[in-house]
This record gives sequence, C-alpha cells and structure tokens, in this order.
Amino acid sequence: MNTRQEQVPDKGHRGGTSMKRLHLGAGMLLLGSLYGCSCAPQPPASEAGSAPPASVQPAGSDAAATGPEDAAALAQRQAQAEAMSQAVSQLHGYLGAVGARDWSKADAYWSGGKPPPRPDDYPVRALEDMQALRIRNERPQPLDNELPSRAVEVPVQLRVTLDSGASRQLVGWYRLRRKVDGSGWEITSASLQPRID
Repeated sequence: MNTRQEQVPDKGHRGGTSMKRLHLGAGMLLLGSLYGCSCAPQPPASEAGSAPPASVQPAGSDAAATGPEDAAALAQRQAQAEAMSQAVSQLHGYLGAVGARDWSKADAYWSGGKPPPRPDDYPVRALEDMQALRIRNERPQPLDNELPSRAVEVPVQLRVTLDSGASRQLVGWYRLRRKVDGSGWEITSASLQPRID
C-alpha cells in the first residue's frame, strides 16, 4: 500500500533531541572534569605519527555516511524513491482521467499516446455507469535492475461505485516505463480482474 509517513516534532519539548544531546554532553564534560581528568600535555598535531582528530556525526543522520560509496548509495536510494513516487503519481493521474471519463486525457498516459485496441484495463474503462473510483495501490515493483528503475509494476485495488449505488472491486496491476526522453512515465500494459468476495 502506498503510504507516507511524516515526522511531527514533539511540541511538548522545546529543542527535542538536540537539547537532550546538549544536556548529555554537558553532563559528561562535568563528570570528566571531576573524576580523574588526565591533565598530561597532549603532543602537538603537527608531530609525525599523529593522526588528525576523528569527526563525530550524529547517529542516524545523513551526514553519518562514511565515504563516497555511502553518499552514492544514499543518492541512488533517493533517486529510486523519487522515481517510484513519480510512477505512482502518473498512474493516479491516469485513473483520475478514467474516473472522469476524459478519454483523450486518459489515452495520452499510454505508450504511444493511446491504449491497445482493446485496453488491458477494459474492466474499468468499459463501465458506463461509474459514479466514483477509489484507488489503492501497493509499493511499485521494479521490473529491471536499473537504479533508478526504468520499468515498474504497480499492484492496484480499485473500488468502483456505480450510479445504482452498487460497488465493484477490481484487482490487478499496471506496468509503466520511463519515457525515452526521461520526461515522465507511460503505461505499457495492465491486467485487471473483478474481485469476487
């Protein structure tokens, strides 16, 4: 299922985690000064054999990457997440046009600017008395080994409400691929079947 999670700051604590770290750091400094701080002089950093001081990054932060490989991996994960989000948005735009019965707009979402002669998602496009369409999708599944992916399959569950008030459920998937010019996604195929409870 496609869900978004947002972090909401805790309004009851001003400063949150940063303030806790500040208090913890100050407490450790105080304890170190009271209980056996070694006051032996430290050799200057310019002496041979001395190593530069290690930098400390907060745990769990993006800055905690240990090298260019980690930064590249992070960039790939972010690009993949953005690509998946764009593909799902494209599919929702298409299904919105289908629900509105705007066929010229809906057809433009297909590869080549038109669906096959008998659309792969015929069960939803053929409903003449559709009043509402509810879309629920699962996480897109990459169909290739590219990062970011250039082809995905998006599992869907559609709930169609008819003018009579009756509802139908359709389950299946849509396959999308990134356009050659990289300007977005297009639908290449689909498979939908009625769900009988």
